[in-house]
Amino acid sequence: MATTHEEQELSLFVLEPKQQRFVQLYLTGAHTLATIAELLNVHPNTITKWLKREDVRLAITETQTAIHEQVAVQLKAMTLKATQRLHGLVDSPIDAVALQAVKDVLDRGGHKTKNEIKVEKTVTTIEQKMKELIDITLDGEFEEVTESEND
Repeated sequence: MATTHEEQELSLFVLEPKQQRFVQLYLTGAHTLATIAELLNVHPNTITKWLKREDVRLAITETQTAIHEQVAVQLKAMTLKATQRLHGLVDSPIDAVALQAVKDVLDRGGHKTKNEIKVEKTVTTIEQKMKELIDITLDGEFEEVTESEND
């Protein structure tokens, strides 16, 4: 169900002022629920109850969506500027800067170098290792017994 910007505002603004402030503080991610309760001068259980309310959850979801949409628009707007800046860095007189810019362009263009290490190793289980140790120990004891009998 698509909602307009006005409907999203209404979902937040139908809440009581403290609940509106709660949504704002909650979405910053900067405070714990206990801290938010203290800032709003309410009991922590009140915050928990608000989080269970459908209208508060709807306001949180819609506000998050609106924020994500605004960020996406801002990032899109910055793409051209970032591309132009990167283009300028490719032509930098400082070799290290130019090299890093070229690497970034190639990486983002799908031409990333492979970071691959081949390792050849035989893995032995603990049971195999124990058998080897037992065999070595038994062979050593057998040799000692044989040497004692030869003396």
